[in-house]
Amino acid sequence: MKILHFTQDMSAGGVEAIICNLVNEMIKEHDVTLGTIYAIDPAQVYEQKLDHRIKRISLGKTSQGVSIKILFKLFNVIRKGDYDIVHIHGWFYYFLLPVLLLHHKKKFFYTIHSDAKMENTPMDMKIIKLKRLCFMRGYIHPITISKPSQESFTNYYGAESKLIYNGVKRNLIASIPDYGYKLTPNTKVFIHPARISYEKNQEVLVKVFCRLIKDGKDVVLLIAGQNRNKEIFERISPYLNDRIKYIGIRSDIPQLMSYCYGFCLPSIWEGLPVTLLESLSSGCIPVCSPVGGIVEVVKHGKNGFLSSSSSEDDYYATMLEVCELDEQKSAEIKANCIKSFAKFDIVGTAANYVAYYKEICGKA
Repeated sequence: MKILHFTQDMSAGGVEAIICNLVNEMIKEHDVTLGTIYAIDPAQVYEQKLDHRIKRISLGKTSQGVSIKILFKLFNVIRKGDYDIVHIHGWFYYFLLPVLLLHHKKKFFYTIHSDAKMENTPMDMKIIKLKRLCFMRGYIHPITISKPSQESFTNYYGAESKLIYNGVKRNLIASIPDYGYKLTPNTKVFIHPARISYEKNQEVLVKVFCRLIKDGKDVVLLIAGQNRNKEIFERISPYLNDRIKYIGIRSDIPQLMSYCYGFCLPSIWEGLPVTLLESLSSGCIPVCSPVGGIVEVVKHGKNGFLSSSSSEDDYYATMLEVCELDEQKSAEIKANCIKSFAKFDIVGTAANYVAYYKEICGKA
């Protein structure tokens, strides 16, 4: 099959990680092209991880805001391309024209990577009735990534979707680097690999770790991700110190997770976080809020921990529980993390996507 995946860019982020993993797996058996709205930047994390056999298309966008030129440029790329599958990841408004005019010639798919309502951009909201129409009439085939994501899609759009769980590449680190973040031999290092943004709840996270440190807990928090919200970063900056560190965008998250004791994600909303799946593969104990697809994956006290809510007090109480684990219980939970990852291996996820493509193409 000739498959075109299209997204915003390939910077650091969960959606970009999923796309990178998918196309790298699909290229083994199919003709795969990856398109981006924004100009290709070779320095971006997931640009560097793409298989060299994957064809590339860039619309060359360099500035923020809506571009009519890009709308028509994208339409022509899809119209002229001999693709069996056109798979869209976000920014639906750019694809409205090809979906409406070319759906009888092309098979369009759209992955909702988060809560169905919350994943919409402000521009998507302006065309939400047309977007709903495309789903209802089968002009485009929606894919959701967890049961809560699927439920949110049905409730918001009144349409059905195909459920395919996210997947990542299994983390096989032969030798774990010593990054030097432990301040004592007993320091428990936690990692929060996420962009700086409202839904990731970093303000609560740093406040919780400040309380833990004041309580005498030997912990370190590493915040690794793109600074997409300057206001939030300014509010968390006063909390940064030798035990709460912002380490920016990293290309070695799997290695860092293998080094770290635990993975922190007190999000306000989520789909099915790629970083959570990476933490399972690494045996890095997840400590998460009970939102989105997280509740399907993390079983409290078995392969991770779930706070009662995303609030500071609830997340603090859960972190206290984690900090007080003995070595035997920690080892047991880490082993369970790795066992529970099998369901989320990218090999199976990619196979499920391809099977769904073939199913829809077979109905034509």
